[in-house]
Amino acid sequence: MLWNIPVIAAIFISLGAILIADRFIKNLAVSILAGSFLLSMLSRRTITETLKIAALRIWNYDSCMLFLLIFLMITMSNQIKENNIMGLMTEALKERFSGKTLLVSVAALIGLIPMPGGALFSAPLVEACDTEHSLSSDIKTRINYWFRHMWEYWFPLYAGVIMALQITGLEFYQLFLANVSMSFIHIFAGYVCILKGLELPKVQPASGKKKPVIRYLLPIIIIIGGSFLLSGLFPALKTISKYLPLILSILAAIITTQVWKPLGSAVWKCLLIAKNTWRMVLIVAVITIYSGFIGMPLADGSYLMDIMRQELSQAGIPAILLFAILPLVSGIATGIALGFVGTSFPIIFSLLGPDPSLKSILIMVIIGYSFGQIGQLLSPVHVCNVVTNRFFNTNLFKNTLFIAKPCLFIVAGAILSASAVYWIM
Repeated sequence: MLWNIPVIAAIFISLGAILIADRFIKNLAVSILAGSFLLSMLSRRTITETLKIAALRIWNYDSCMLFLLIFLMITMSNQIKENNIMGLMTEALKERFSGKTLLVSVAALIGLIPMPGGALFSAPLVEACDTEHSLSSDIKTRINYWFRHMWEYWFPLYAGVIMALQITGLEFYQLFLANVSMSFIHIFAGYVCILKGLELPKVQPASGKKKPVIRYLLPIIIIIGGSFLLSGLFPALKTISKYLPLILSILAAIITTQVWKPLGSAVWKCLLIAKNTWRMVLIVAVITIYSGFIGMPLADGSYLMDIMRQELSQAGIPAILLFAILPLVSGIATGIALGFVGTSFPIIFSLLGPDPSLKSILIMVIIGYSFGQIGQLLSPVHVCNVVTNRFFNTNLFKNTLFIAKPCLFIVAGAILSASAVYWIM
C-alpha cells in the first residue's frame, strides 16, 4: 500500500472520506466517487488503471440492466404518487379499520412504495387517520417513521435490497428467507415500544359498499407475482439477465397503471426526467465503481480483501465485528439503505473470501443489513426522519433517541437469526 498504510486503514480512510464529503457537499454520488478514487490511489493504482476499472464496471451488460431496473422502479413509484393511488388506498382502509390497525396499515402499506422521502407522503395520511385527535404528535411521528420501514430488510423494490443481491450474488428467495424474520421482529419492536398501552377511541367503520383495497395494491401484486411467475415458468429469462423477470414485471405494472389511471404526455415527460430518478441511478453507478476498486486485483495480482483478512487475523480481530460496525456507521452517516449497502457490503462480502459458502453469505447479510438498517433509522440525515419530524412539528433529537429502544430488538433479532442459520445449515 502507498505510504505503507495497512489495507484496513486505507478502507476506513476511504469510507471516512465518503462520509465527510457527504456531510459537507450533500451529494452521496459525488462523495462515493471521491472515496472510490481515493481508495484506488491508496491501492497504488495508476490513473489509467483507475479509469479502466471504472469504465469496465459501468459499461457492461449486467450493470446497464441494473441501472434500467433502478430507473423503472423509481419511475413507477413516481407514477403511483402522481396518481394518488396510495391516498385512495388509505380511504379504502378507513372504511374497514380504525385505531392502531388503521395507523399502522397506512404507514406500512405506503412503505411498500420505495419513494425517496416517502414518509412525507404517508405523514399527512397518518395524521388524517387520527380522526379524534387523541394521539400526541410524537406518537404519530414514531408510528409513521417506524412502521413504513418494516419491509426494507427484503422487499425487492428497494434499491438497497437490489444492490445487496447484486453484490452478494444471492437469489431473491435466499435473501427473503434470511431476512423476512427481521420484518416480524421490527413489527414486534414497534408494538412493544410504540403501540403498547395506547388507548384509542373505537370508530365504527363505514357501512355500505366499500372500496376494494386490493385494487390499489395491483401494481405491487403485478410486480411481485409477475417476477416469481416469470422466473418459475421461463427460467431462460435469467440467462439473459438475472434482473429481466423483475424488469418485465415493473414494465407490466407501469403499463397496467397507465391504462387504469392514464397520465398525460406532459406528466410523463416530467416523470422520465425526474431528478430523484436519475440521482438514484447515478448513486448505483458510482457504487459499482467503488465495489470494483475493492474486488479487482492489484498490479501484483493480490487482492485488497485477502490482505485485509491477514491483517485482521494477525490483530486477533474477528471479521464478524466488521459485518456489524461498517454498515452501522455507514447507515448513520448516509441515512439511506443504498448508502450503507453500497459503501459497506463490497467490503464485508469480500472479507468472506474468494468462494464463500451460502451459510457465511446469509449470516453476513442478516447481520450487515440489520445493523445498516439500525444505522439509517438512527441517522439524523435520514430524509424520512427529518421530514416526519418536520411535518408533525416534533423534536428530531428526542424522537431519534426514542427509536434506539426498538432498535435494540433488531440487534437481538439479528443475532438470533444469524445464530439460527449457523446451527441449521
